[in-house]
Amino acid sequence: MTSAPPPPLRAILRDAAHQLLAAHCSDDLDEASLEADLLYGEASGLDRAHVIARGAGTPSAASVEAFQALLTRRLKHQPLAYILGRREFYGLTFEVGPGCLIPRPETETLVEAALAAIKEHPRHHRLVRVADIGTGSGAIALTVAHHAPSTKVWGVDVSGEALQWAARNMRKFGLSERVVLLTGDLAEPLSEPLDVLCANLPYVPTDDYEGLPDEIRASEPQIAVEGGPTGIELIARLADQLAAHLALDCAAAIFELGAGQAGFVEDLVTSALISAGRGPLDVRVHRDLRGIRRIVEVRYGYSSA
Repeated sequence: MTSAPPPPLRAILRDAAHQLLAAHCSDDLDEASLEADLLYGEASGLDRAHVIARGAGTPSAASVEAFQALLTRRLKHQPLAYILGRREFYGLTFEVGPGCLIPRPETETLVEAALAAIKEHPRHHRLVRVADIGTGSGAIALTVAHHAPSTKVWGVDVSGEALQWAARNMRKFGLSERVVLLTGDLAEPLSEPLDVLCANLPYVPTDDYEGLPDEIRASEPQIAVEGGPTGIELIARLADQLAAHLALDCAAAIFELGAGQAGFVEDLVTSALISAGRGPLDVRVHRDLRGIRRIVEVRYGYSSA
């Protein structure tokens, strides 16, 4: 009696996608299929285009075994980015893993605002000094440095483990000469006046954190996600530090935040700067791709410098 021939790759990936969907690892079948393709590509050393092109063929036993091992990890709700060891962000591929927050698409809205603030700064033809507070993997700091060569960028994080990932990415992108990574609490390690300050600090309130998916709570560092009882405790502390670290004549402060927090953060930042005698202030709120008021930006000195 002859054994049945092995199924084609397409059937293996289709079955995997349905498993991912059933396990609530993906929101829909298209996303599940993408994840299955990426996991098989990682197991077999192929990009997604070649995975799709080989769909009618029969994969090797070794590739299937390696794929099943990765699929099992994903079905246990390990983040896909951690399994692959990388995440695409604003056109760059960042190395990520346990100990650092996985970059999210909504944070690209912050990068766009920062790049505009740099380009429109009166000193953009010389040198614009930028800080990324809570840099994590370095996604914001390194993306800004990559796309804005007239900058010197500092990335600050309280987590040494996260900064190890940022350092790996800094070396990968060849940005060691223009990016400085510092360990410390918010803006305290910084000594030079800043022209643009960016911050994607933890902003999920404690009660909401308990309701996040297990995948986030079990894998990503809590210190990078939970923002305290109201979610904006760290943002409030950084707002109090702005006057001591922003340039006197012209600067922009840009914060990422959660849904419903824009008004509170705007009040915190504007009150701190007005109390320090900075102004007049130009307040801008940027929405992400889902229409959420995701970014609060406060500038001063741009029109008069």
